[in-house]
Amino acid sequence: MVQRLVSAFLLIIDERNKKNAIQLTEGFMRLGEQQQFANLVQETESRWQLVEAAWENNLSRNLMLVEYEEESCLLMGVNAIRRTTVTSARPALNGYQKGRCFYCFREISVVLEKEEVAEVDHFFPHMLKQCDSRKPIDGIANLVLACQECNRGENGKFDRLPSTELLERLFNRNEYLITSHHPLRETLISQTGNTTEKRQAYLQDAYNCSTLRIGAGGRKWQPRQQGVAIF
Repeated sequence: MVQRLVSAFLLIIDERNKKNAIQLTEGFMRLGEQQQFANLVQETESRWQLVEAAWENNLSRNLMLVEYEEESCLLMGVNAIRRTTVTSARPALNGYQKGRCFYCFREISVVLEKEEVAEVDHFFPHMLKQCDSRKPIDGIANLVLACQECNRGENGKFDRLPSTELLERLFNRNEYLITSHHPLRETLISQTGNTTEKRQAYLQDAYNCSTLRIGAGGRKWQPRQQGVAIF
C-alpha cells in the first residue's frame, strides 16, 4: 500500500504574534461555493462535541476512545466506567470524504433530511469478529460513509470484502485523520498502532484474516466509479 498525502486547504493565516489577529483567506470565503458546504455546520458541530465529551468525562481529548453504536448511528465515548453519547457518526466521519461516497465517489450528504443521506458502513464486515474477536469492528478505523447503493443496493457491498485498492484508500483515510489532528486522532492510534508501519500492518492483518474467512478464491468487491475521485 502506498500512502498518499492530502494537501491542506488553507483557511486562515495566524498573525497573532505580529498583529494580534487571525486573517481569513480567500479559501475560507469560497467555502460557501463548495458542494459540501451544506455538511459544514454538522461536521463542525460533531468535532466540537467530541472535545466537549472529553471535557465532560474529565479526560484529555487525546485519551477519548470512541466506538460506533450501529443501532443509534452514534459515536459513543468509552471509558472503564460507562459509555456516553458523543456525537452523530455521519458528520464526524465526513471530513475526509468531502461529501462523496467512500467507495464510488457518488455525492452524499450527512443531513438526515436529504434523499442522498449517507450510511455508515463497516469496511471489514462483521464476520471478522469470528476470525479475530480482538479486532474493533465498530472502531473508527473500520467505519466509512457510503451511499445507499454501495451499502445495500442491488450490487452493494453487504458482507463482501472490498478490493485491495479500497483497502489502500482506507489506510490513506486513517492516516489523513491522524496527520490532520482530527479529534478522533488518538482513538485511531489507540485502535491501530502508534506508527505508520504498525497501522499498515494492522489493516493488512485484518484483511488477510477476512480473506481466510471468506476463502482465498472469494471475489473482492469494488463498485464502478460514479463521481470525481477527490480523495
